[in-house]
Amino acid sequence: MRIGLSISFFALSILLFSQDLPVLTQDSLPKTIDLVETRNDSLDIGELLPEQKLDSLTILDKGKEEQKQLPKKPKKKRYIPYIKSMDEVAISDYKILYLDETEKSVDTSLSIEREFTFNFLQQDYFEYLPLPNMGEGFNKLGYDFHEQSFTPQMGARVKHFGYFEKEDVPYYEMPSAYTELFFKTTFDQGQHLDATLAINTSPKFNVAVSFKGFRSLGKYSSSLSRSRQFRMSTQYQTYNQRYRMRLHQTTQSLENDFNGGLTNEAVYFFENAPNYVIADESGQPILNENGEEEFVFYDGFLDRSQLSGQVAGTNVLEGKRYFMDHQYRMFPLAKDTTAYQMTVGYRSNFETKNYQFNQTRVNSYFFETYTNQVVADTTNYSTFENSVYAKFDNSLFGKLKLDLHHIQWDYSFAENDYQKDTISPNGINASQLAFEAKWSKSIFGAQLDAGLYNSLKEAYGTKAWNVSISRPLFKDIALQISYKDRSQPLNFNFYLFQSDYKEYNWSTLDIQNQEFRTQSVVLSHPKWGRVSGEWTTLDNYTFFNNTTPLRNLNEKFKVEVLQLDKRIDYFKARFDQRLDFRKFSWINNVQFQEAIQEKNTEELLSGPIALNVPKWLIRSTLMLSSSMFNKALFFQSGATFVFFTDYYADQYNPLLAEFVTQNNTKIGEYPRVDFFFNAKIQSSRIFVKLENISSTVEHLLFPDTPYDYYAAPFTPYRDFSLRIGLIWNFFE
Repeated sequence: MRIGLSISFFALSILLFSQDLPVLTQDSLPKTIDLVETRNDSLDIGELLPEQKLDSLTILDKGKEEQKQLPKKPKKKRYIPYIKSMDEVAISDYKILYLDETEKSVDTSLSIEREFTFNFLQQDYFEYLPLPNMGEGFNKLGYDFHEQSFTPQMGARVKHFGYFEKEDVPYYEMPSAYTELFFKTTFDQGQHLDATLAINTSPKFNVAVSFKGFRSLGKYSSSLSRSRQFRMSTQYQTYNQRYRMRLHQTTQSLENDFNGGLTNEAVYFFENAPNYVIADESGQPILNENGEEEFVFYDGFLDRSQLSGQVAGTNVLEGKRYFMDHQYRMFPLAKDTTAYQMTVGYRSNFETKNYQFNQTRVNSYFFETYTNQVVADTTNYSTFENSVYAKFDNSLFGKLKLDLHHIQWDYSFAENDYQKDTISPNGINASQLAFEAKWSKSIFGAQLDAGLYNSLKEAYGTKAWNVSISRPLFKDIALQISYKDRSQPLNFNFYLFQSDYKEYNWSTLDIQNQEFRTQSVVLSHPKWGRVSGEWTTLDNYTFFNNTTPLRNLNEKFKVEVLQLDKRIDYFKARFDQRLDFRKFSWINNVQFQEAIQEKNTEELLSGPIALNVPKWLIRSTLMLSSSMFNKALFFQSGATFVFFTDYYADQYNPLLAEFVTQNNTKIGEYPRVDFFFNAKIQSSRIFVKLENISSTVEHLLFPDTPYDYYAAPFTPYRDFSLRIGLIWNFFE
C-alpha cells in the first residue's frame, strides 16, 4: 500500500511541477484604452452663466480633444536563464547530484579507476577482501573509524555493504533523457544488472528510476545470493534556484544463503586437492619402502560444492525509506543571479528495516537452542529523522551550515512462543536531539574546514569535531593536515540482542561510548604521487569477541560483546603513484599499518588482540592503453597484482551478520593476480576479467601447492573465474 501511495505521490508531483507557466510578453508601447473622461470646468462656478450653473462638469467630445492614455503598470518579469539548445549540450551538462551537495558529470571515459570500481559495490576494493560469492560480504584489510554514521544503527553490518543509504541515492539534472545500464556476469546461474533511467519534463523537474538486481549461486554449498533494490528520486528547482525540492523512495531486499565456513575435514580436502596422503585408521600417514608418504589422486573436491559447511540457512535484510528535502534561498547577491547569501531548509527521513535469520535444520554449531524446531530470529528497526538547517555564504566570513536534528529510534525483536531463562527488555525506544555545524573558508590561498556535531541528550549521544587545512606549497606540491575527534555510541545489537540460540542473548545497556582521535597529513604531487599518514587513538574499543573454547575450534561458534579498557594506537601510511611511459602505465598502491594495544604488566594474560590488520597491503597494476580501427575503439589491458601479509582476520558470523574478532587462525601471504581487458566504443564500455588467474597457473606449474587462500578463517577466497561486464550510456 505504501508503494502505491508513493507512486501516486510522485505522479502528482509530476503533474504539479512539470507545467511551465506561459511568459506574457507585451509591446514596447502601452495599449490604448478608451475611457470617458470628466474634467472640472475651467471657469469658476460663480462666473458661469445662469443657464450653465446646472452642473460644474461637462462631457468633452472625443473629436474635440485627444484622449489621454493611462500607462499600464509593467508586470515584473520572471527570471528565466539561458537554456542551451541540444546542439550546444555537452556531456558535462548531464549532472549527478548528492545529498551533501557534491555533484559530478556523467563519465563515459575508460580509465584504471573505472577498472578498480567495476564491481558489486562500484567502489575501490583496496581495503576490502570479498567473501566467496558476490554480495555475500567483505572482510576488512584497513579501517577508517570516522566514515561511519554519527548515530547508532541497527547492526548486521555485513548485510549493509550493498545497501543504499540516503547519502547513496543520487539526483539528476539532465538536458535530455539519460539511461545507464550496468551489467556483469556472476559465478553461476545468475547475472547482475543495475539500470537507471533519468528524464526531465522541463529544465526544472527531473525524475530518475533505478533498479538493481542480481542472482549468484556461488561455488560452495548453501551460498546462493540475490537482491532486489528499487530507487526512485526526483528533484524540482525553480529557474532562479530559489526553491528546491528533493524526494526519493527506496525498497530493498538482500538475501544470502550461508554455510558458516568449511568444517575441519573440508578444510583439509580444500587445501590439499587433488593429491591426498594415504593414512591408516588412526590418521597417521602410510610410508612406502623408501620412507616417503604415499599419495592418492582425487579431483572430486575441486568441485567446491562437495565440500561440507558448518550450517545451512538464510539471512535477509529488507528496508524501505521515504525521504524529502525542501530548501529556500534568500538575499541574492545581485539582480538576475542564482547566487544567494542564505538558505533555509527542512529535511525528513523515515526508514524501516527488518533482519531475519532462518534455519530449517538446527545443529550445535551455535550451541543450544530454546526450541528443537526451526530457528527464526527477527530484528525490527525504524528511524524517523527531522532536520531544519540554514546555510550562510559570505565572502568575508566564508560558508557556514547549521543543522538541528531530531531522531527517533525503535529497535525491537519478534515475540517468541517459548519462555527464556533470562529476563531482558524486548527492545530499545529512544530519541535524540543534536546540533551540527560546518564551516569552510579560503584564507591567503589556504582552505580551512571545520565541523562540529553535538548531541543534547546523554543516552546514545555523540560528540564530534574536526578541523583541516590544505594549501599548495611549491612546484605543484600540496599539503593537507587534519584532526578528528569523536565519541559515539555503538550499534544497537551491541546493547541488546535476542535469538532462539541461548548463547546469543545479551543486554549490555551500560557500555560506554567509543572514542576515536585521528591526526593525518597528506602530501600530493600530480606526477610523483600521493603520500598520506594517519595516527588514530582508540579508547573503549568495543567488538564481538570469539570465545569458543579451543577444543571446539571450528566446530562451534560462541560470541560475546567485549569493551576493551586499554588504549589502542592504530597507525596507517599509504603511498599512491601512477607512472606513464608512452602507452604503458604502472599504478602502485602500498599501505603499511600497525595496531599497538596497551598492555597491563600486572596481568599474566592481557586479553584478546582487539584490532587485527595486515602489516603490508600492496596492489600493483601494469597496463597498456592504445587504440584500434582508426581510433574507433580504445582499450586498456593489463594485470593487477595484490598481496597482503598474514594476520588474524575477523571471522564471519552469519547469525549476527557481523565479523567477529579471533586470535587463533591467520590468513594471507598469498599473491593474487587478475588479468583484464577493457574497451570503449563511443559511450559503451566492455570489461573482461580473469579473476585470481594466479591460482590456476600456480597449480599447473606446481601441482603440490596447497590451496591456502582465504577471505576469512575457514572461508576460502574465490577460485579462478571469468567475468564479463558492460556499461552502456544512452543520451536521447
